[in-house]
Amino acid sequence: MILRRLRARRFLGLPEEPFEFARGVTVMVGPNEAGKSSLRAAIHTVLFGNPATTSAQERDRYRAWGAGDPPVLELDLEIDGRHYTLIKDFAQRRTLLRDDAGRTWEQHKSVQERLVAQLGLASDKVFDATAHVAHAELERIHITSIARELGRIVGGGGEDVATAIRRLEQHLRALERGVRAPAREPGELRRWEIRVNDLQDRVARLRDSAAAAARLQADLQELRSRLTAVAEDLARKRALLEVNRQIVAWQQQLEGLRREEAMLEEQVRAIEDTLTRLAAVDGELEAATAGGLPAPDAVAAARKLSERAAILEMEAGMLRREIERAADDEPARGARTWRIALAAGAALVAAGAAAAVAGLVRPLAMAAAGVGTAVLLLGSWQLARSARERQRAEIRRQERERRLLDLDRALRDARAKLAARLQQVGCATVQEAEQRAQRYRDLVTTRAQLVQFLQELRAGRTDEEITARWATVRRDAFALQEQLRSPDVVSRRLTPLELTSLEQEVRRLEQAAAEMQDAERRLLVELERHAVESDALAAAEEELADARDHLERLRHRHAVYTAALEGLQEARRQAQVPLREVMERQAGEYLRVLSGGRYDRLAVDQETLTLSVWSPDAGGWVEAREPALSRGTVDLVYLAARLALVDVLASGRRPPLLFDDPFITFDEERRTLAARLLRTLAASYQVFLFTCTRHFDAVADRLLVLPPRAGAAAPAAGPAPAAVGPLWEQPPDG
Repeated sequence: MILRRLRARRFLGLPEEPFEFARGVTVMVGPNEAGKSSLRAAIHTVLFGNPATTSAQERDRYRAWGAGDPPVLELDLEIDGRHYTLIKDFAQRRTLLRDDAGRTWEQHKSVQERLVAQLGLASDKVFDATAHVAHAELERIHITSIARELGRIVGGGGEDVATAIRRLEQHLRALERGVRAPAREPGELRRWEIRVNDLQDRVARLRDSAAAAARLQADLQELRSRLTAVAEDLARKRALLEVNRQIVAWQQQLEGLRREEAMLEEQVRAIEDTLTRLAAVDGELEAATAGGLPAPDAVAAARKLSERAAILEMEAGMLRREIERAADDEPARGARTWRIALAAGAALVAAGAAAAVAGLVRPLAMAAAGVGTAVLLLGSWQLARSARERQRAEIRRQERERRLLDLDRALRDARAKLAARLQQVGCATVQEAEQRAQRYRDLVTTRAQLVQFLQELRAGRTDEEITARWATVRRDAFALQEQLRSPDVVSRRLTPLELTSLEQEVRRLEQAAAEMQDAERRLLVELERHAVESDALAAAEEELADARDHLERLRHRHAVYTAALEGLQEARRQAQVPLREVMERQAGEYLRVLSGGRYDRLAVDQETLTLSVWSPDAGGWVEAREPALSRGTVDLVYLAARLALVDVLASGRRPPLLFDDPFITFDEERRTLAARLLRTLAASYQVFLFTCTRHFDAVADRLLVLPPRAGAAAPAAGPAPAAVGPLWEQPPDG
């Protein structure tokens, strides 16, 4: 098989331009993240992937960033001189193989069978374990897959010998389970041994139980006769009891219907009364709103004006009373008193002066004159004070009169506005307007309460439905009453005492019948256990004979399986030696080329496929692993083993070889030898090498330089880099 061209759409980061491959060695070189692993994954996926069964997560893993649909892979290949095109469409979940003659295959199974037949490797696991070599997976030979393929080759192409031996061992273990030691689930051999023993015991029991069958049959016949009589009596009385229970149920139903009828009648009457009251309230509402309703704002404004007028009128009355009280001028009365006192003082002064002139008693005259003088002085001061008080009282009087005028004007204005408001609302007084508004609110509240009560009475039903239900209940009650009065019911009707007695009798008969039925079941169980007919015994004996024959056949099969297993095991031991020798010889040849002649002998363990090499330094066989060998030498050994496995397992087919930098741990000398090996392999195989160095450009029949992505540097074409293997594999300094 030769891979000619690969086109990848929306696959990881690969460009959509086709990749052309050479028949010999194709070297894909590029820095890290340039797409080498993506191209290798694309080749592996187009060869082994199944678009129909690949999960959505797997398809998304292959999808290029930013792509809306899963990828599509198209591979042009050449098989035995004919050209084919293989398409794996993960978006449409389909597989297509088309040849140059126009024939197509669209079933993935048939397409994959043709590919596997041309590759010569039975599965992708075997391909990954041999022809697909990655630098980090050289030791992963997948022993299970390789052992299965080696067994298939030894067996001649059919089911591999290892599988046949394993199946024979499984059959033998399944047959022998429980024979030598107890087991929870015995094998077929032990089960049939147990079955034969059980059948022998059963035949013995059948023969012993035949004698007791006749006695049990007679007892059962007598019991059934008595049970029949009791059952007939019970059926008759139970029927009468059911009739009377039905009559009681009808009576209870009639009482319920009558209660419902009374309730419905009361409901209808209440609805009618409520509707009448609702009509009356609607009439009152219509009358109350005929002349218009006082607006709440106008009534409130009138109430405020009325209250203001009352306040103004009260203030004016109080002010008038103050003016009237001020009229009784106390300062004026005091002034008249002090004028009289002033005249009396003047008289005393004059009298004292006259008495002094007349020569009368001078002290008395002088005292009279002093008193008169004091009275004159005090009276003068009081008269002046009274004058000032009268002046202030006059000012207060004038102020009150002005305030009274203002209050009278405000009162007249408030009364005028109140009259206008009352005329606006159409009422004589504020109380009348408020009473009309309150009456309207009371009527609205009453109507809402009546509507709510009516809704509760109707309970979601219309008046017609309630009336119809009332009529139906009355009709059903009448029909049920007539049914209870029918002659058949009356003739079978029992009194409560008779009904109680009948119920007790029925329970007694039911208990007696149940006891007889229990006795009958026990007799039947005993009869079934003992009464065995002769043909049943014959059948058991015949079954015992068949079981013994089957057991003998199983023992014969066990002997045949044992002999076959021993023969196959011996045949495998004899056949594996030449095959292992072929693999060891071929791997040794590859090892000699890769190691430059230092190692040329390789051994494979018969059971585990563990690899060992002959080490001249150690003077013996050394297992291919660290630290016995260096990392680079271990990789070299396993690479040789993989190539030898391809030669052995492919059975003459030439699958493509995919190398993903398997020589990264090789030093310069071994890289040169590896390049020579690639040219040798190219004579028989198509070789693909994915590398980030330019060491193998010279051996390439086609060189594909993958451009670096953003931020990555291209591989230098200068001298080879230093070895990256273990320290003891690197050349010394200087």
